[in-house]
Amino acid sequence: MTPRKRGLRGWLSTFQGKLIIASLAISLVPTAIAAEMTVRLVMSVIDSDLEPFLSETSDTFLANFKEAQREAATMAHYLYDQKKVPGDPVIRADDSFLHMTEALGYGVVITYEKQSRKILYSNYPVRRFEPLPAEVDNTLYSLQLPSRSLVLSGGTFGYQVDGKEYEILVGNWLDENFIESLKSVSSLDLRLYLRRTDGFRMIYSSRSGLAAGSPLPDGVLTGLAENSGRYYDPEAEDGSFRVLYHPIRNASGELVGVMSSGLKSSEVPTIANLPLQLIATVFLSGALLTALAGVIVSRRLSRPLRRLTQGVRSITEGDYKHRVSVSGDDEVNELAGVFNHMAERLEQLHSLEAELRRRDRLSALGEVAVGIAHEVRNPLGTIKTSAELVRKRDNLSAGDAKLLGYVIDEVRRINNLIDDFLSFARPRAPVIRNLPLSAVVERVSSFCEPELARNGIELTVQDDCPGAMVAADEDHLFQAVLNLVLNAIDAMAKGGRLSIRLGCENGLARLSFTDTGPGIPPDIQEKIFNPFFTTKPRGTGLGLAKVFSVMESHQGRVECQSLTGQGATFTLVLPLSEG
Repeated sequence: MTPRKRGLRGWLSTFQGKLIIASLAISLVPTAIAAEMTVRLVMSVIDSDLEPFLSETSDTFLANFKEAQREAATMAHYLYDQKKVPGDPVIRADDSFLHMTEALGYGVVITYEKQSRKILYSNYPVRRFEPLPAEVDNTLYSLQLPSRSLVLSGGTFGYQVDGKEYEILVGNWLDENFIESLKSVSSLDLRLYLRRTDGFRMIYSSRSGLAAGSPLPDGVLTGLAENSGRYYDPEAEDGSFRVLYHPIRNASGELVGVMSSGLKSSEVPTIANLPLQLIATVFLSGALLTALAGVIVSRRLSRPLRRLTQGVRSITEGDYKHRVSVSGDDEVNELAGVFNHMAERLEQLHSLEAELRRRDRLSALGEVAVGIAHEVRNPLGTIKTSAELVRKRDNLSAGDAKLLGYVIDEVRRINNLIDDFLSFARPRAPVIRNLPLSAVVERVSSFCEPELARNGIELTVQDDCPGAMVAADEDHLFQAVLNLVLNAIDAMAKGGRLSIRLGCENGLARLSFTDTGPGIPPDIQEKIFNPFFTTKPRGTGLGLAKVFSVMESHQGRVECQSLTGQGATFTLVLPLSEG
């Protein structure tokens, strides 16, 4: 959520402003004295915990490099799988991939020849680059831009074309954004030194003004060697920093870099020599006033927080449609807005998970379909051939011939059911081309005209978007439209009216089919697109499932709206084609 600019009055209405006003009401002087006493009490804890804290920060920072390398390498592999062209060594990133990488924190994509490091493609004007150094598995790279040189953290994926080796590099700049999550202390300074020919030189600093290329402070290498690991210097840089140095070694154990986590000594709280009785009195007074102010403020703020708590409970119980009311501009209401956005995303992810489960079931169904078709069709063919041969005998009675005719017809019907099943479970790949959507409607209308007339159904076609083009497989789309028309005919057994309307909206074509049948009961509307679900006595339950599958393969969707006793409307939504 983008922060809004507020004036003084608006700022005072925020959650932060209300808390500051409440703090001032307690009294600034007693609070400051109480804070000084708190510094006295926790100073010893800070001194004892500072070194482990800096050590954990270093480990986290180094782990970020490794994780960034693995994630970037995975994204490079994904780009290769999506954009590879046989015989073409150049892999390019389109806008959708760049948007995805930027959302994940990676902004640089480079394709190059591995041997010569010749750049074949880059989304930045990179003149040249080199690993820093090679011993660290190419986690860091130096990139030369037209106006400056920057350091990149990333990973690569290698491939071969015509015997030559190429690599795709995906990464992000090593700047303040890279370790923003590590700045839990405002004075924390993270630096990275790498071994060069003239010694260890700094290539990155999170917040100090130290220039890139500055040497590693004297005594650090000696301290690392003596401690056989990390080296803590509480008086670094003439006492201005407390620094923990962490060695970076290659697979052979050779020192190739040094990572440092530092805390400014000037920002570590100092202890004044205050009388203990005065500190205790002020602290207790401040605590009492703080508690009183907390009660007053909590009465004002507890209500929206309770709403948020209820919302979290609802999400935990699976109610992803729950939303929290937002009424105000303070941080609590901003949090409510973020919660609503999270709930919306969770609802989408829940729907996506259900769709993935459906696809897995259909995939398994396709595997089973082939085996069933093979095992059933062979004996069916034998039965049909044998029955036809027996029926041709001269001495066969009329009754037996009639019974054999039933057998042949049922075998033929079972074979047709198997064809329908295979067509749904293992459809052929669509042959996409640009075609006018109205042409498909006209083809289905002509094909179904005798059946519509026989059932006393009036057909009306309204084209509100003449010339609308879609990229689709004509036969697949014809089958989907035909299934909807046949379902409408079955729903209006005593006649009625079928209205087909073609419209365009926001780059999408919408083809609607509205009948005057009895409608679809609400309790089964969520099931009608499931395979083998049917309310017809002799239905297979594959008609609407086939429609759903066709729309899915064309990057479209099918929608259903129905009220019991008022007919039903099915709408096919497809992207418009620019062709």
